[in-house]
Amino acid sequence: MDPTIKADPLFRFLSQIGITSLFVFAGLEVNIKELNEDKGYLTRYLAKSTLLLGVIAYAFSQFFSVPFQESFILSLGIFTPSAGFILNSLHSFKMTEDHEYWIKSKAISKEVIAIVLLFLALQGNNAQSLIISLAFYIGLIFFLPKIFRLFFKFVSPYAPNSEVPFLIALALISGVISKELGAYYLVGAFLVGIVSSRFKDEIFREDEEIIFKSLSSFFTVFLPFYFFYAGLKISLKEFQIEALYIGIAALIIFVPLRVILISTSIKMFLKDVKEKAYGISASLMPTLIFGLVIATILKERGIIDIKYVYALIIYTILTSLLPTVLFSFKKAKS
Repeated sequence: MDPTIKADPLFRFLSQIGITSLFVFAGLEVNIKELNEDKGYLTRYLAKSTLLLGVIAYAFSQFFSVPFQESFILSLGIFTPSAGFILNSLHSFKMTEDHEYWIKSKAISKEVIAIVLLFLALQGNNAQSLIISLAFYIGLIFFLPKIFRLFFKFVSPYAPNSEVPFLIALALISGVISKELGAYYLVGAFLVGIVSSRFKDEIFREDEEIIFKSLSSFFTVFLPFYFFYAGLKISLKEFQIEALYIGIAALIIFVPLRVILISTSIKMFLKDVKEKAYGISASLMPTLIFGLVIATILKERGIIDIKYVYALIIYTILTSLLPTVLFSFKKAKS
């Protein structure tokens, strides 16, 4: 690949828009009230998931002889569903409304916790950076509502249909600052989405559905640039056949483990949907965006062996194709 293309700031900028728009969309989908209503079940589910993450990360650190911090980040890439990708694909799974609700709530809650854990993992060994980053995110939580109110009072009435570009601009700025602070784009962008979701009834009013459709179309256009830019960083010279074997082995080991974890939780706490437990579990398998983000982070940090980074990419692609394959097979069989 021509190195001038890799260094072209345009592709980087477009990829930044793609990833930040996706995560601001995922953040907007967070309904604090709904999550609070189901906090008992979700807390138990997330506690089990976090404990499993810790155990797997410790096993990775011992088996691969890498720092626990790196193995924990790798574990997040394996176990975290990509909420934005799943929510955008959910209609194709043809689930009932109740089942879609639980897929949505589990994907979002897991991604929220994963982003918090990722932030701590990236900043945990630098107290000064952690304090500065926390100050920035607290400032976002405090000032964003005021910024939105000013925008919708003084700008929006005179600039129709400017809400989505404004939201994307905020997410992009927050994401870039987040990256410069040592976290990653998705942390700042996701927080912008979450803060916006708390005020969407007040801010978006009757245009909320239009905002969501416009935002979905926005990241659908720009997200491929993120994949393209991420693909530019992949070198066939670095790829090892062992990475393929490790990626397939990870699929065989961790997909059943994730399915069992989700299915047992559903059967234990959600009796009314237990007959569709495995369908819900399969829908939560895609890790496409989060997995690629984690692979990018690990590659940039350069501590873990590159073959494990490529194994994660292979695992991510395979898990993201899994629901489509399973549901297509089920449909053909019926």
